[in-house]
Amino acid sequence: MDLCESGNLRRWWLFYFLPVFLLTNEVSLQETVVGFIGGSAVLNCSSKEPLIKIQDIRVRWSHKDQNVYEIIKGQVSVEKQDPEYRDRTESFPEEYLRGNFSIKLNNLQHTDAGLYKCYIMEESVIKSVELSTQERQAIQIPSEGTKPKPEMIVMFISVLCTGIIFSLAVSSFINITV
Repeated sequence: MDLCESGNLRRWWLFYFLPVFLLTNEVSLQETVVGFIGGSAVLNCSSKEPLIKIQDIRVRWSHKDQNVYEIIKGQVSVEKQDPEYRDRTESFPEEYLRGNFSIKLNNLQHTDAGLYKCYIMEESVIKSVELSTQERQAIQIPSEGTKPKPEMIVMFISVLCTGIIFSLAVSSFINITV
């Protein structure tokens, strides 16, 4: 029996290829954040609906099985925080009741790059954020090719002098007619 003749081709496509397509779309929706070494990056995490009670809030951020940040009953808990993240992470407590549990990671290091997971316990939801770190471009001293050319300087001074002479001539003309 041929797949095309019996209409089975459509069913095979629907059952085998559609889930693969949907799965790859889901993976591509993962958020990626780019930060510079020594700088800061905000890793976003929010619940679908705002939470009613601060006591219900329990969120845990992790990276490579390390405890990055934890919010228990609406309070930041550093007891189990990995020393690598101590004094480098902060959150936005005024946003907790709105369901925003984003964190800001300061003084970024090369080892900070990778996948971060935000566990929102009340919803049994895991949000993922990929952090990519880059070296900041060093400020370059202008090379010989980027210095202003003497012709440009002469032209700028000429235009400036012409403007001054014109404004003096106009003001003299106004004084004579008055």
